[in-house]
Amino acid sequence: MNTIRFYKPIGYLFLLAFTLASCSDFLDQQNPNTITIGNYWDTKDDFEKGLMSVYNTLGDEFVLGSNTYNHLMSETTMPDPWAANAIDANNFIFTNINEIVVNKWRNLYRGIFRANQVLENLGSVNFDAEFERGIEAEARFLRGLYYFWLASCYNDGNIIVHTSIPIDNEDFHRGLSSREDVYALIYDDLKFAQDNLPRAWNNQNLGRATWGAATGILGQVYIYEGDYILAQSEFKKIIDSGLYRLAPNLGWNSDLENEHNMESIFEVNFSDAVKPGEDNNNNHATRRAYENAPQEAGGNRRIEPSYYFIELSKSDPIDPANPINNGQTFSQRCLATICFKGDGQVFYQRPSTEFPFIVGQEAHIKKFQNWTWHQEPNTERSGINERVLRLADVFLMYAETVLKTTGDVGEAIEYVNLVRERSAVLQLNRNDYSAGSLLNHIMRIERPLELAFEGHMIRFQDLKRWGIIKDVYDEISTIEYASTRDELRFATSADHTNPEATISKQYEVAASNLHLSTTVLYFPIPNVEIINNAGLIVP
Repeated sequence: MNTIRFYKPIGYLFLLAFTLASCSDFLDQQNPNTITIGNYWDTKDDFEKGLMSVYNTLGDEFVLGSNTYNHLMSETTMPDPWAANAIDANNFIFTNINEIVVNKWRNLYRGIFRANQVLENLGSVNFDAEFERGIEAEARFLRGLYYFWLASCYNDGNIIVHTSIPIDNEDFHRGLSSREDVYALIYDDLKFAQDNLPRAWNNQNLGRATWGAATGILGQVYIYEGDYILAQSEFKKIIDSGLYRLAPNLGWNSDLENEHNMESIFEVNFSDAVKPGEDNNNNHATRRAYENAPQEAGGNRRIEPSYYFIELSKSDPIDPANPINNGQTFSQRCLATICFKGDGQVFYQRPSTEFPFIVGQEAHIKKFQNWTWHQEPNTERSGINERVLRLADVFLMYAETVLKTTGDVGEAIEYVNLVRERSAVLQLNRNDYSAGSLLNHIMRIERPLELAFEGHMIRFQDLKRWGIIKDVYDEISTIEYASTRDELRFATSADHTNPEATISKQYEVAASNLHLSTTVLYFPIPNVEIINNAGLIVP
């Protein structure tokens, strides 16, 4: 289901207006059909379209469009050998000219610029108060979201703040704001959105931000910042609202048929239909499915599950008493997430054994793939919506906040088990866990298995905010794996003399780089910004 239409930006209207003004000596009349500042922001429809251009940023590449880079820099994913920029990112080599560093910054600030256009021009018209509050709430939600993603990714949160349309050199050439000021703006925007967004939209407007989206993202900001009491409060509001419930199948949260289901709190609409004036890379569609599919299914296979994640998924314990698991070896969420040697699955309408799994490429991603089709379309377009936040994520974050505040293992484990029950995974026993061990289980097992390859850099941000990323990489970089024709497994001493087994490790370079720099967990300010912004002073 793809509903609201994202519009290309009216973004640089003010530049167009300046250009027309400079030509006034040569023109006696202005074309009445020309869009300018003076004749655009007049109607409600103008503001609706302007707002859709703000949403449009969500579909940009390096934001959530192709979404490949968002799942690197974690123990769940590895890039393919030919993806040089992806390899650099996964090895924590962040130069200020790296593809992800430059383009994520540019695209998110473009979305902020569009939001500021809507907000500033909204103040110059006189519509009914309800309409104005609604437009402002959506624009501020998106602006707050974009600033949150920038602050959590760049320069330890010390970034540039724009809350109005730049007019003169001083506006364009702004220096860095403090982390405190940046987050104050984020909180202010999201709280306003929370107070003024609707609980739900009709079917024609699915994909627009709601109260739940603002509340969930606000809780996510709090938990990223270590404010567990406030985060717990926001997540509990969502849980108690009755607006959401877990979908019956994990796969519903990454397929085409079950978009905007009962579990979805915020998701980005995509469509694979080519519309007039669009090309194959237009962000009404996403290239994510093409980029992650194997070549045999018409894809480019830019990233794939890591060896560590494959083995973690295979060890997810099924509940033998659940009839869904009758005859199954691997858990439902394992099989909904990846395809690997010996899994017995049908993948792109062929037995998975027909896909060559060579050393270094032992599994394929199933989430957000059109894997029930014969292959990905040769247009490289996919219409599968990107789920940004869903209830299972909220349940796990809420359980984390409980353990960090009251330490109530019983309450926390209840929400973890709800997530596990949905995938027919063996329930956790309250008596087997302390607050510390359950928190470690959530961090190292539950969240990666449930949320792999989803959202905006969820796994990287999790490892970073917990302060465990170096420890995790130190551990996983020492693990040896044995790859044979039939399976991947943890290597044994016998494998070292087995001519049919290839022994390998992963993440050794990444682990080394994590110890070489204290700033590697944040992207640097892009070089193009430093060169063009005279007001910017970067140490």
